[in-house]
Amino acid sequence: MSKNKKKKQKIGKPNAFIYTMAYLAMKRKYTKKYGISYDREIVKNIKGPAIIVATHTSDMDHYLSALTLYPIRPTYIVSEHFMHNPSTAGLLKLMHVIPKKMFTPDASTIVKILRAKHEGAVIVIFAEGRLSCYGHTLPIADGTAELIKKLGVDLYAWKAEGAYLTFPKWRDKGDDRPGKIHASVKLLLTADEIAEKDVCEIQRITADAISNDDEMAMDGIEYRSENIARGVDKILFKCPICKKEGTVKEDSGHIKCECGLDATLDSQYRLHGSPFTRVNEWFEWQQSSIDTETESISSKARLGCCGDDGFMDANAGEGEIYIDKDVFRLKGTMHGEEIEFEVSPEKIVAFPITPGDHFDIYHNGRLIYVSPQPNPNMTVKWVCFLDKLMEERRKAKK
Repeated sequence: MSKNKKKKQKIGKPNAFIYTMAYLAMKRKYTKKYGISYDREIVKNIKGPAIIVATHTSDMDHYLSALTLYPIRPTYIVSEHFMHNPSTAGLLKLMHVIPKKMFTPDASTIVKILRAKHEGAVIVIFAEGRLSCYGHTLPIADGTAELIKKLGVDLYAWKAEGAYLTFPKWRDKGDDRPGKIHASVKLLLTADEIAEKDVCEIQRITADAISNDDEMAMDGIEYRSENIARGVDKILFKCPICKKEGTVKEDSGHIKCECGLDATLDSQYRLHGSPFTRVNEWFEWQQSSIDTETESISSKARLGCCGDDGFMDANAGEGEIYIDKDVFRLKGTMHGEEIEFEVSPEKIVAFPITPGDHFDIYHNGRLIYVSPQPNPNMTVKWVCFLDKLMEERRKAKK
Protein backbone atom coordinates (compact mmCIF):
# COMPACT_ATOMS: atom_id res chain seq x y z
CA MET A 1 0.00 0.00 0.00
CA SER A 2 1.25 3.47 -0.86
CA LYS A 3 2.36 5.52 2.14
CA ASN A 4 0.35 8.40 0.71
CA LYS A 5 -2.83 6.39 0.65
CA LYS A 6 -4.90 7.24 3.70
CA LYS A 7 -6.12 4.42 5.88
CA LYS A 8 -9.90 4.22 6.03
CA GLN A 9 -11.06 5.90 9.22
CA LYS A 10 -13.29 3.76 11.42
CA ILE A 11 -16.61 5.33 12.41
CA GLY A 12 -16.68 3.62 15.81
CA LYS A 13 -19.08 3.94 18.73
CA PRO A 14 -19.24 6.13 21.85
CA ASN A 15 -17.18 4.92 24.81
CA ALA A 16 -19.36 2.36 26.64
CA PHE A 17 -18.54 3.59 30.17
CA ILE A 18 -19.10 7.28 29.37
CA TYR A 19 -22.29 6.42 27.49
CA THR A 20 -23.67 4.42 30.42
CA MET A 21 -22.88 7.18 32.93
CA ALA A 22 -24.56 9.76 30.68
CA TYR A 23 -27.59 7.51 30.28
CA LEU A 24 -28.04 7.01 34.02
CA ALA A 25 -27.76 10.74 34.70
CA MET A 26 -30.10 11.74 31.89
CA LYS A 27 -32.74 9.08 32.52
CA ARG A 28 -33.16 10.12 36.14
CA LYS A 29 -33.57 13.78 35.19
CA TYR A 30 -35.62 13.44 32.02
CA THR A 31 -38.04 10.74 33.16
CA LYS A 32 -39.03 12.60 36.31
CA LYS A 33 -38.98 16.16 34.98
CA TYR A 34 -40.58 15.63 31.57
CA GLY A 35 -42.91 12.70 32.24
CA ILE A 36 -41.32 10.40 29.67
CA SER A 37 -42.68 6.90 29.11
CA TYR A 38 -41.12 4.36 26.78
CA ASP A 39 -42.39 1.55 24.56
CA ARG A 40 -39.03 -0.14 24.04
CA GLU A 41 -39.70 -3.87 24.36
CA ILE A 42 -38.31 -4.44 20.88
CA VAL A 43 -34.98 -2.74 21.62
CA LYS A 44 -33.43 -5.93 22.99
CA ASN A 45 -34.02 -7.56 19.59
CA ILE A 46 -32.31 -4.84 17.52
CA LYS A 47 -28.97 -6.03 16.23
CA GLY A 48 -26.68 -4.10 13.95
CA PRO A 49 -26.34 -3.45 11.18
CA ALA A 50 -29.75 -1.79 11.20
CA ILE A 51 -31.26 1.58 10.42
CA ILE A 52 -33.76 3.55 12.51
CA VAL A 53 -35.77 6.38 10.97
CA ALA A 54 -36.85 8.92 13.57
CA THR A 55 -39.34 11.74 13.92
CA HIS A 56 -37.80 15.18 14.35
CA THR A 57 -40.16 17.66 16.00
CA SER A 58 -37.90 18.80 18.86
CA ASP A 59 -34.26 19.74 19.29
CA MET A 60 -33.99 17.15 22.07
CA ASP A 61 -34.77 14.18 19.82
CA HIS A 62 -31.18 12.93 19.86
CA TYR A 63 -31.29 12.68 23.67
CA LEU A 64 -34.79 11.19 23.75
CA SER A 65 -33.99 8.55 21.15
CA ALA A 66 -30.72 7.64 22.89
CA LEU A 67 -32.64 7.10 26.14
CA THR A 68 -35.19 4.93 24.33
CA LEU A 69 -32.58 2.83 22.53
CA TYR A 70 -30.20 2.16 25.44
CA PRO A 71 -28.08 -0.02 25.74
CA ILE A 72 -27.61 0.35 21.98
CA ARG A 73 -24.94 2.94 21.20
CA PRO A 74 -26.31 4.24 17.90
CA THR A 75 -24.56 6.08 15.11
CA TYR A 76 -26.41 9.34 14.41
CA ILE A 77 -26.54 11.20 11.12
CA VAL A 78 -26.55 14.88 12.14
CA SER A 79 -26.52 18.22 10.40
CA GLU A 80 -23.02 19.50 9.72
CA HIS A 81 -23.89 22.87 11.28
CA PHE A 82 -23.70 21.28 14.75
CA MET A 83 -20.02 20.57 14.09
CA HIS A 84 -19.48 24.31 13.59
CA ASN A 85 -20.95 25.16 16.99
CA PRO A 86 -18.43 25.15 19.87
CA SER A 87 -21.13 24.11 22.37
CA THR A 88 -21.97 20.88 20.48
CA ALA A 89 -18.93 19.96 18.36
CA GLY A 90 -16.93 18.31 21.15
CA LEU A 91 -19.79 16.15 22.41
CA LEU A 92 -20.73 15.02 18.90
CA LYS A 93 -17.15 13.92 18.20
CA LEU A 94 -17.30 11.77 21.34
CA MET A 95 -20.56 10.32 20.04
CA HIS A 96 -18.89 9.36 16.71
CA VAL A 97 -21.70 10.94 14.68
CA ILE A 98 -21.71 11.20 10.91
CA PRO A 99 -22.17 14.85 9.85
CA LYS A 100 -24.19 15.68 6.74
CA LYS A 101 -24.70 18.79 4.66
CA MET A 102 -28.47 19.28 4.59
CA PHE A 103 -30.26 19.25 1.22
CA THR A 104 -27.06 19.34 -0.79
CA PRO A 105 -25.07 16.55 -2.50
CA ASP A 106 -22.73 14.98 0.04
CA ALA A 107 -21.09 11.79 -1.22
CA SER A 108 -18.74 11.56 1.78
CA THR A 109 -21.73 11.05 4.09
CA ILE A 110 -22.94 8.06 2.05
CA VAL A 111 -19.45 6.54 2.19
CA LYS A 112 -19.38 6.92 5.98
CA ILE A 113 -22.87 5.44 6.35
CA LEU A 114 -21.83 2.40 4.32
CA ARG A 115 -18.70 2.12 6.46
CA ALA A 116 -20.84 2.25 9.62
CA LYS A 117 -23.04 -0.52 8.21
CA HIS A 118 -20.01 -2.74 7.64
CA GLU A 119 -19.01 -2.07 11.27
CA GLY A 120 -22.39 -3.42 12.38
CA ALA A 121 -23.75 -0.07 13.54
CA VAL A 122 -27.34 0.80 14.38
CA ILE A 123 -27.73 3.97 12.32
CA VAL A 124 -30.27 6.64 13.32
CA ILE A 125 -31.43 9.04 10.64
CA PHE A 126 -33.94 11.87 11.00
CA ALA A 127 -35.61 11.17 7.70
CA GLU A 128 -37.23 14.59 7.25
CA GLY A 129 -33.74 16.05 6.84
CA ARG A 130 -34.42 18.95 9.24
CA LEU A 131 -36.24 19.86 12.42
CA SER A 132 -39.86 20.94 12.02
CA CYS A 133 -40.53 24.42 13.42
CA TYR A 134 -44.14 23.55 14.25
CA GLY A 135 -45.72 20.46 15.76
CA HIS A 136 -46.09 18.37 12.63
CA THR A 137 -43.60 16.12 10.89
CA LEU A 138 -42.37 17.12 7.42
CA PRO A 139 -42.06 15.18 4.14
CA ILE A 140 -39.35 12.53 3.95
CA ALA A 141 -36.19 13.96 2.39
CA ASP A 142 -35.40 12.89 -1.18
CA GLY A 143 -33.00 9.97 -1.30
CA THR A 144 -34.01 8.48 2.07
CA ALA A 145 -35.85 5.51 0.61
CA GLU A 146 -33.02 4.92 -1.87
CA LEU A 147 -30.54 4.87 1.02
CA ILE A 148 -32.68 2.38 2.95
CA LYS A 149 -32.87 0.17 -0.14
CA LYS A 150 -29.13 0.39 -0.69
CA LEU A 151 -28.28 -0.49 2.91
CA GLY A 152 -30.59 -3.51 2.79
CA VAL A 153 -30.74 -4.01 6.57
CA ASP A 154 -33.62 -4.25 9.05
CA LEU A 155 -35.55 -0.98 9.26
CA TYR A 156 -37.07 0.39 12.48
CA ALA A 157 -39.00 3.56 13.34
CA TRP A 158 -38.64 5.74 16.45
CA LYS A 159 -41.31 8.25 17.40
CA ALA A 160 -41.64 10.70 20.30
CA GLU A 161 -45.13 12.09 20.85
CA GLY A 162 -45.19 15.17 23.06
CA ALA A 163 -41.58 16.12 22.34
CA TYR A 164 -42.55 19.21 20.35
CA LEU A 165 -45.03 20.35 23.00
CA THR A 166 -42.33 20.00 25.66
CA PHE A 167 -39.52 21.52 23.60
CA PRO A 168 -41.08 23.66 20.83
CA LYS A 169 -38.43 24.88 18.42
CA TRP A 170 -39.73 28.43 18.80
CA ARG A 171 -39.20 28.53 22.58
CA ASP A 172 -36.44 30.57 24.18
CA LYS A 173 -33.44 28.46 25.17
CA GLY A 174 -34.16 26.66 28.44
CA ASP A 175 -37.87 27.61 28.37
CA ASP A 176 -39.14 24.02 28.37
CA ARG A 177 -42.77 23.01 29.07
CA PRO A 178 -42.83 19.75 31.09
CA GLY A 179 -45.85 17.54 30.57
CA LYS A 180 -45.87 14.12 28.91
CA ILE A 181 -43.71 12.48 26.24
CA HIS A 182 -44.23 8.99 24.90
CA ALA A 183 -41.35 7.43 22.96
CA SER A 184 -41.62 4.19 21.03
CA VAL A 185 -39.67 1.93 18.68
CA LYS A 186 -41.11 -0.58 16.22
CA LEU A 187 -39.91 -2.80 13.39
CA LEU A 188 -40.99 -1.55 9.96
CA LEU A 189 -39.34 -3.91 7.49
CA THR A 190 -36.85 -6.75 7.67
CA ALA A 191 -33.89 -6.84 5.30
CA ASP A 192 -35.65 -9.56 3.28
CA GLU A 193 -38.79 -7.44 2.97
CA ILE A 194 -36.78 -4.43 1.85
CA ALA A 195 -35.18 -6.53 -0.89
CA GLU A 196 -38.66 -7.35 -2.23
CA LYS A 197 -40.07 -3.81 -2.19
CA ASP A 198 -39.49 -0.93 -4.56
CA VAL A 199 -38.31 2.51 -3.50
CA CYS A 200 -41.78 4.09 -3.73
CA GLU A 201 -43.27 1.56 -1.33
CA ILE A 202 -40.37 1.96 1.10
CA GLN A 203 -40.87 5.74 0.95
CA ARG A 204 -44.58 5.39 1.74
CA ILE A 205 -44.06 2.97 4.63
CA THR A 206 -41.34 5.17 6.14
CA ALA A 207 -43.35 8.37 5.82
CA ASP A 208 -46.45 6.78 7.37
CA ALA A 209 -44.43 5.39 10.29
CA ILE A 210 -43.00 8.71 11.43
CA SER A 211 -45.95 10.95 10.55
CA ASN A 212 -47.04 12.82 13.67
CA ASP A 213 -49.13 15.81 14.69
CA ASP A 214 -48.11 16.43 18.29
CA GLU A 215 -51.07 18.66 19.10
CA MET A 216 -53.49 15.88 18.12
CA ALA A 217 -51.44 12.99 19.52
CA MET A 218 -51.28 14.59 22.98
CA ASP A 219 -54.73 16.23 22.95
CA GLY A 220 -55.88 17.03 26.48
CA ILE A 221 -52.44 16.74 28.11
CA GLU A 222 -51.30 19.78 30.07
CA TYR A 223 -47.82 21.30 29.70
CA ARG A 224 -46.45 23.55 32.42
CA SER A 225 -45.03 27.00 31.70
CA GLU A 226 -45.23 30.49 33.18
CA ASN A 227 -45.97 31.72 29.63
CA ILE A 228 -46.68 28.92 27.18
CA ALA A 229 -47.11 31.39 24.29
CA ARG A 230 -43.68 32.96 24.71
CA GLY A 231 -41.84 32.74 21.39
CA VAL A 232 -44.77 31.57 19.25
CA ASP A 233 -44.60 34.81 17.22
CA LYS A 234 -41.36 33.43 15.76
CA ILE A 235 -43.47 31.08 13.60
CA LEU A 236 -46.74 33.03 13.25
CA PHE A 237 -45.98 35.79 10.74
CA LYS A 238 -49.48 36.56 9.39
CA CYS A 239 -52.51 37.91 11.24
CA PRO A 240 -55.68 35.92 10.49
CA ILE A 241 -57.87 38.98 11.09
CA CYS A 242 -56.29 41.83 9.07
CA LYS A 243 -54.08 39.55 6.91
CA LYS A 244 -51.02 41.77 7.50
CA GLU A 245 -47.59 40.14 7.77
CA GLY A 246 -44.92 40.78 10.40
CA THR A 247 -47.41 42.38 12.80
CA VAL A 248 -48.09 39.42 15.12
CA LYS A 249 -46.36 39.82 18.50
CA GLU A 250 -46.38 37.84 21.73
CA ASP A 251 -46.78 40.09 24.77
CA SER A 252 -47.04 38.74 28.33
CA GLY A 253 -48.82 35.58 27.21
CA HIS A 254 -51.05 37.32 24.66
CA ILE A 255 -50.67 36.93 20.89
CA LYS A 256 -51.52 40.34 19.51
CA CYS A 257 -51.73 42.33 16.29
CA GLU A 258 -52.07 46.07 15.79
CA CYS A 259 -55.53 45.43 14.29
CA GLY A 260 -56.90 44.37 17.67
CA LEU A 261 -56.31 40.60 17.62
CA ASP A 262 -55.74 39.40 21.20
CA ALA A 263 -55.39 35.62 21.51
CA THR A 264 -54.06 33.36 24.26
CA LEU A 265 -52.65 29.84 24.37
CA ASP A 266 -53.62 27.58 27.26
CA SER A 267 -51.71 24.74 28.96
CA GLN A 268 -53.16 22.21 26.51
CA TYR A 269 -51.90 24.26 23.55
CA ARG A 270 -55.40 25.43 22.59
CA LEU A 271 -55.87 28.94 21.23
CA HIS A 272 -58.53 31.31 22.52
CA GLY A 273 -59.59 34.59 20.87
CA SER A 274 -58.35 33.43 17.47
CA PRO A 275 -60.11 32.04 14.37
CA PHE A 276 -57.98 28.92 14.92
CA THR A 277 -58.07 26.44 17.77
CA ARG A 278 -54.45 25.30 17.44
CA VAL A 279 -51.08 26.74 16.49
CA ASN A 280 -50.67 24.14 13.73
CA GLU A 281 -53.90 25.30 12.08
CA TRP A 282 -52.67 28.92 12.11
CA PHE A 283 -49.27 27.92 10.76
CA GLU A 284 -50.70 25.79 7.95
CA TRP A 285 -53.21 28.51 7.02
CA GLN A 286 -50.52 31.15 6.61
CA GLN A 287 -48.40 28.79 4.48
CA SER A 288 -51.37 27.84 2.29
CA SER A 289 -52.20 31.54 1.76
CA ILE A 290 -48.92 32.14 -0.07
CA ASP A 291 -49.32 32.38 -3.85
CA THR A 292 -46.02 31.03 -5.16
CA GLU A 293 -46.97 31.77 -8.77
CA THR A 294 -47.22 35.52 -8.29
CA GLU A 295 -45.52 36.35 -5.00
CA SER A 296 -41.88 37.05 -4.30
CA ILE A 297 -40.03 37.93 -1.09
CA SER A 298 -37.06 40.25 -0.71
CA SER A 299 -35.27 41.87 2.20
CA LYS A 300 -31.95 42.90 3.61
CA ALA A 301 -30.16 40.19 5.58
CA ARG A 302 -27.48 39.56 8.15
CA LEU A 303 -25.14 36.80 6.93
CA GLY A 304 -23.19 34.23 8.91
CA CYS A 305 -20.49 31.74 7.93
CA CYS A 306 -17.54 29.89 9.42
CA GLY A 307 -14.61 31.91 10.69
CA ASP A 308 -10.94 30.89 10.72
CA ASP A 309 -11.56 28.80 13.85
CA GLY A 310 -14.05 26.58 12.01
CA PHE A 311 -17.02 27.81 14.02
CA MET A 312 -19.97 29.81 12.75
CA ASP A 313 -19.80 33.59 12.97
CA ALA A 314 -23.41 34.78 12.88
CA ASN A 315 -22.33 38.35 12.11
CA ALA A 316 -19.97 37.68 9.23
CA GLY A 317 -21.56 40.23 6.93
CA GLU A 318 -24.72 41.56 5.36
CA GLY A 319 -26.51 41.60 2.04
CA GLU A 320 -29.80 41.35 0.18
CA ILE A 321 -31.91 38.27 -0.54
CA TYR A 322 -34.75 37.50 -2.97
CA ILE A 323 -36.89 34.49 -3.85
CA ASP A 324 -39.68 33.71 -6.31
CA LYS A 325 -40.84 30.53 -8.05
CA ASP A 326 -37.83 30.56 -10.36
CA VAL A 327 -34.82 31.80 -8.39
CA PHE A 328 -33.25 32.44 -5.01
CA ARG A 329 -30.71 35.26 -5.09
CA LEU A 330 -28.16 36.41 -2.50
CA LYS A 331 -25.76 39.32 -2.81
CA GLY A 332 -23.56 40.77 -0.09
CA THR A 333 -20.28 40.54 1.76
CA MET A 334 -18.96 38.06 4.32
CA HIS A 335 -15.74 38.69 6.23
CA GLY A 336 -15.02 41.52 3.80
CA GLU A 337 -15.35 39.34 0.69
CA GLU A 338 -18.13 39.81 -1.85
CA ILE A 339 -20.57 36.99 -2.44
CA GLU A 340 -23.25 36.78 -5.11
CA PHE A 341 -25.15 33.81 -6.52
CA GLU A 342 -28.47 32.66 -7.96
CA VAL A 343 -29.92 29.18 -7.65
CA SER A 344 -33.16 27.42 -8.55
CA PRO A 345 -35.44 26.79 -5.54
CA GLU A 346 -35.63 23.13 -6.60
CA LYS A 347 -31.90 22.80 -5.99
CA ILE A 348 -32.24 24.28 -2.51
CA VAL A 349 -35.18 21.94 -1.65
CA ALA A 350 -35.72 23.37 1.85
CA PHE A 351 -34.48 25.96 4.33
CA PRO A 352 -33.57 24.53 7.75
CA ILE A 353 -34.60 27.20 10.24
CA THR A 354 -33.83 28.66 13.63
CA PRO A 355 -37.14 30.50 14.20
CA GLY A 356 -36.83 34.21 14.84
CA ASP A 357 -33.21 34.20 13.76
CA HIS A 358 -32.06 32.65 10.47
CA PHE A 359 -32.40 29.96 7.84
CA ASP A 360 -29.56 27.86 6.40
CA ILE A 361 -28.41 27.54 2.81
CA TYR A 362 -25.35 25.96 1.21
CA HIS A 363 -23.43 27.55 -1.63
CA ASN A 364 -20.53 25.61 -3.18
CA GLY A 365 -20.48 23.40 -0.09
CA ARG A 366 -20.27 26.40 2.24
CA LEU A 367 -22.87 26.80 4.99
CA ILE A 368 -24.42 30.28 5.22
CA TYR A 369 -26.77 31.62 7.88
CA VAL A 370 -29.30 34.09 6.45
CA SER A 371 -31.19 36.33 8.87
CA PRO A 372 -33.86 38.52 7.21
CA GLN A 373 -33.78 42.12 8.44
CA PRO A 374 -35.14 44.25 10.04
CA ASN A 375 -37.58 41.64 11.42
CA PRO A 376 -35.90 38.22 11.85
CA ASN A 377 -39.28 36.74 12.84
CA MET A 378 -40.05 36.89 9.10
CA THR A 379 -37.49 34.10 8.62
CA VAL A 380 -40.38 31.64 8.80
CA LYS A 381 -42.09 33.13 5.72
CA TRP A 382 -39.06 32.26 3.60
CA VAL A 383 -39.32 28.68 4.87
CA CYS A 384 -43.07 28.56 4.21
CA PHE A 385 -42.66 29.95 0.69
CA LEU A 386 -40.10 27.33 -0.30
CA ASP A 387 -41.97 24.50 1.43
CA LYS A 388 -45.21 25.33 -0.37
CA LEU A 389 -43.42 25.71 -3.71
CA MET A 390 -41.75 22.30 -3.32
CA GLU A 391 -45.04 20.70 -2.26
CA GLU A 392 -46.70 22.06 -5.41
CA ARG A 393 -43.84 20.79 -7.58
CA ARG A 394 -44.03 17.32 -5.98
CA LYS A 395 -47.78 17.14 -6.65
CA ALA A 396 -47.28 18.29 -10.25
CA LYS A 397 -44.78 15.49 -10.85
CA LYS A 398 -47.21 12.88 -9.53
